[in-house]
Amino acid sequence: MNACYDFELNMHVKHFKIESKLFRYSMWWRIVYGSFKTILGLALLKVIDVPLLDLLQKTMHHELAQGPHDYVFHTISILLTNHPLSVTYFLAWYLIFWGLLEVIMSLLLLRHKIWAFPVSIGLIILFIIFEAVRYTHTHSPVLLGAIILDTVILWLIKGEYDKIKRLIALSHTLLDT
Repeated sequence: MNACYDFELNMHVKHFKIESKLFRYSMWWRIVYGSFKTILGLALLKVIDVPLLDLLQKTMHHELAQGPHDYVFHTISILLTNHPLSVTYFLAWYLIFWGLLEVIMSLLLLRHKIWAFPVSIGLIILFIIFEAVRYTHTHSPVLLGAIILDTVILWLIKGEYDKIKRLIALSHTLLDT
């Protein structure tokens, strides 16, 4: 009986450790990704109202010189010629805002700031709703992947939050006795 209980306890502890590692990895992923979005947003502020096709041609100049008939570039340039898009303040500030928010909230979550958990959960839920609405218009597989990734991260944050709440309740119980 005792060996069975020890085995279950060990499995439960291992599950907690794996979940905590996944939580930390996902927070570091959000920090790196949020930093990238912030830097990209800041860079885009310098090219407001520049057509995306022009930016693409400038950034891919060397590759196009070596292979001017690149299929991916050709497909994208046809798409951008038929549906011209320009960099907007909205896009740049959107990337900056969400990037900074991701970095700050992830750092707070890694430090186990209790108030940051429900705030992050609420923000991620709002963002998933926004992504889902966008997905109904675009049917983008990349956006679907982002929704799935955000849902997994939401699940990890919720699991870590539940674990911390249980530990706090346990410590209060131990202090009361």
